[in-house]
Amino acid sequence: MFRYEKDMIPIIKEFFKERFKQSLSVEELNTGIGIADIVFSKKINKREYYFNNFELLFHTLTLLNRKNKKLTEFDFVTRFSKKQIHSIIEKYISMELIEGKNSEYFYVKNKLKPTISEFYAIEAKLKDWKSGFYQAMRYKNFAQKSFLALSSDFTHRVDEKLLIENNIGLISVSRDKTKIIINPKKETPNDKVAFYYLGEMFTKKIFYNYMRKEYYPQQWL
Repeated sequence: MFRYEKDMIPIIKEFFKERFKQSLSVEELNTGIGIADIVFSKKINKREYYFNNFELLFHTLTLLNRKNKKLTEFDFVTRFSKKQIHSIIEKYISMELIEGKNSEYFYVKNKLKPTISEFYAIEAKLKDWKSGFYQAMRYKNFAQKSFLALSSDFTHRVDEKLLIENNIGLISVSRDKTKIIINPKKETPNDKVAFYYLGEMFTKKIFYNYMRKEYYPQQWL
């Protein structure tokens, strides 16, 4: 039915767009644990700034999720270079993440919201379902739902019980009728920082690929 895996991608994208009203997608997203064939999200959450640096995002999440909401200069010095601190504090204030009470202390005002609400990650294979399954398992690190998409000629080979036990979805792909055989339950990604950071990278690719007027202007940290 399909000669190459890449021939399945447009069909899968159109299927998800129609079924879930999801028009935002990125192909071949490098996740650090594999390259996801397709990643979908329903929308981008607008922010004053987006993060282009994993370390900066990691420290930001660490700072804003502390039990102690009071921040001192020492909290910034231990995480950022002296050249960065002033600029970072200004941007945090403009994003309404922190507020300054006096010259010595800042207080956490809001937590950083992810750029996207959820990820659907898809690994497409012609017939090698086992390797696709293991790759889809890795995507649970950052995605709320992870799917294996397989040519409909070979879905009968899949151990569906194995996929269900591991909460991996299964999509049967054909030119005439594409359908979800196993719809996984939505779950929290295993790595919160990976979910946030790949959301930033997804957003960057969407901006770069489409640059639609309804999207917020690019401002990167």
